[in-house]
Amino acid sequence: MSNNLSIIGAGAWGSALAIALYDNFDTIYLHTNTQANIKKLKSKHSALSIPYPNNVKITYDLYKLQDSKNILITTPSYVFSEILDKIKPFINHTHKIAWGTKGFDTSKRCFLYESFKCLFPNRNGCVISGPSFAFEVALNKPTALVVASVDEDTRNHFAKLIQTRTLRTYTNADIIGVEVGGSVKNILAIAAGIASGLKYGFNTQAALITRGLSEMSRLGKSLGAKKSTFIGLSGLGDLVLTCSDNLSRNRRFGQELVKNHNIKNALINVGGTVEGLNTLDLILSIANKKQVEMPICEQVYQVTQGKITPTEAVNYLMSREQTK
Repeated sequence: MSNNLSIIGAGAWGSALAIALYDNFDTIYLHTNTQANIKKLKSKHSALSIPYPNNVKITYDLYKLQDSKNILITTPSYVFSEILDKIKPFINHTHKIAWGTKGFDTSKRCFLYESFKCLFPNRNGCVISGPSFAFEVALNKPTALVVASVDEDTRNHFAKLIQTRTLRTYTNADIIGVEVGGSVKNILAIAAGIASGLKYGFNTQAALITRGLSEMSRLGKSLGAKKSTFIGLSGLGDLVLTCSDNLSRNRRFGQELVKNHNIKNALINVGGTVEGLNTLDLILSIANKKQVEMPICEQVYQVTQGKITPTEAVNYLMSREQTK
């Protein structure tokens, strides 16, 4: 088996990683979900406008997984378990699997690593996360990522595998904390987009990020995560990035909601997956079971359900009883 990589998910993130990692592998197979997408993608992804290197091969054929030692899943979280089901017949003992997907498995209502362990009980899952806009990764802008697994050999393997002159990797054993951070930050970015759409300033943004980090940390701690994870790249780092720039689809979605668009129209205008919306109900359900207060996330939910206006959400947050 040659030094090949299979990336499952030919969206912007999967495409960006294929471009950034091309020099680390003989061939990178970039797997799309339909045969028609092979012609549609052609030489580049429309959201990146950066040509694929010559050794990146667009494919629909899962048999190509047998030609790769390493597999990286970059699909949206809501199809994660479906993808695992599809690839399982092609996986043998030599394969190593990681994912760059952020979010929760909304179909099975659990962490992604739990879905992975369910289907691959004898393997150690590995998540790649951190502050990383696909467009900048494809442009080889210096980026730092976190590689998390409970197994030291697994996380060290993938950390070395994806490190380049512009991708710096750090390892972490706290896979729960990394997955919580990668999920909750998307919801908070919707809140940041709402604040931006309302023409609030940097003071508001700073408050959202800081108090949002508290919400994220409280939830993570209740689930067994380490507090230190949330002041690192996959917590604070990813939160700051996603809340601060319109390359974030979640942030743009919040802005669209302020323009009196309903969810359907807002999603059309964003033109891509909004992970924060997909995981919002599940995150709040987990928080309620753990009796964890998440007022910002709760107000985002109320807005997306059309129960309150964005202005009413902000007024509520500003008028809450004082806390520490």
